[in-house]
Amino acid sequence: MTDREEELKERLFRSAQHALTDAEILELLLMYAIAADNAKNLAERLMIEFRSLREVLNASTVELTQVEGLDSKTAGLIRVAAQLVSRCGEADGHEKDIFANSKEVERYLLSRFSGMKEEKALAVFFNDQGVILGQDFLGAGTVDHMVLFPRQIMERALMYNATSLIIAHNHPHGPPLPSMRDREEAERLRDILRPFEIVVKDSIVVGRNRCFSIFKNTPL
Repeated sequence: MTDREEELKERLFRSAQHALTDAEILELLLMYAIAADNAKNLAERLMIEFRSLREVLNASTVELTQVEGLDSKTAGLIRVAAQLVSRCGEADGHEKDIFANSKEVERYLLSRFSGMKEEKALAVFFNDQGVILGQDFLGAGTVDHMVLFPRQIMERALMYNATSLIIAHNHPHGPPLPSMRDREEAERLRDILRPFEIVVKDSIVVGRNRCFSIFKNTPL
């Protein structure tokens, strides 16, 4: 074990949470695939190329192996780490009973859509106390907007006996700004479900690092 590897592990094991920077935790991960002496330079290159640790983990195998000094074995290790983060986020989401505020909604949605390369829609269903009853990926993405199927959403709401829901969809390749069609789909869904006393609490666009509320028309 090199002095650098020993130093990072010592700080990781004995210090408080977040004692290591994002670049350092990535460096330590890379040491399990490449020589410790090369891990620091490669971690720095990755952080420069992808701008953040989240984006490194969101990168595809093809994107990773285009970085100088990163082979398929190392890319595989990063993808495994990304899957662990994603699945832990999903587990946290399933255990969540209620959202205290819009920031919790944002964190939940960012974790659910993390790493997705295609556009999808997620419906989260609530009872009249705001307790989460269930959530499902629904709808289908096109080039410029998300197509929602109100009948499918209504069937799920009735199955859960839900009185309200949040609908969210992601923009995996751009900022979380809704198109005019996104706004029209959100309003159409709200109008269709209103006679059935099912409230669409919000329609949210999810980007890589932030969310945008269509109904509130301001970033969450």
